Amino acid sequence: MKVLFPILLFALSTNSFSQLVKGTWLVGGNAKLYSYDLEYSSATFASTAKYTQIDLSAPIGYFVADKLAFGIKPAFTSTKGKVTSPGGGNTNIQRYWIGPYGRYYLLDKERQYNIVAETSYQLGFFGGRLLKGNLSTFSAAVGPVIYFNTSVGIEFLMGYSYSKEDIEQGVRDIRKGFQIGFGFQIHLEK
Repeated sequence: MKVLFPILLFALSTNSFSQLVKGTWLVGGNAKLYSYDLEYSSATFASTAKYTQIDLSAPIGYFVADKLAFGIKPAFTSTKGKVTSPGGGNTNIQRYWIGPYGRYYLLDKERQYNIVAETSYQLGFFGGRLLKGNLSTFSAAVGPVIYFNTSVGIEFLMGYSYSKEDIEQGVRDIRKGFQIGFGFQIHLEK
């Protein structure tokens, strides 16, 4: 938070605006970090584990109209974990997916800040030592974008995510819930 506050203060104190006009390219990078504990129990078995997940994506888009962009979003996730109950074991699973996304900026295009709404749908695959399979994910998020200059902005998004994994052993894993993320966006003029 000590680093974030000076960046936001600097961004708000400078004269800048975004490039949200038709014909502009949009490239960026987003990151999410998720750390969680998992507890599983049944009448005959109990297990606990600790996981750390890192999500990285690099969307590329094009403004088809002022304030409206569509594109493609490749993504990568790495999940590492350790079973802490008797028997132990480690998990290391990588997920890769790609799919379309769309975003719309809600405020006037000539602002130093804006509100963006984004939806995306991706298909992909994952694999590790023990698990392999296919996945699909849908997400919808909204949040502020603050521009440092006419081309570069930082965004903070929150919203809903739904993910389905079909594992080769006939198991289906469905995850849904709240997500928070941040990223940088670069607007490239023609």
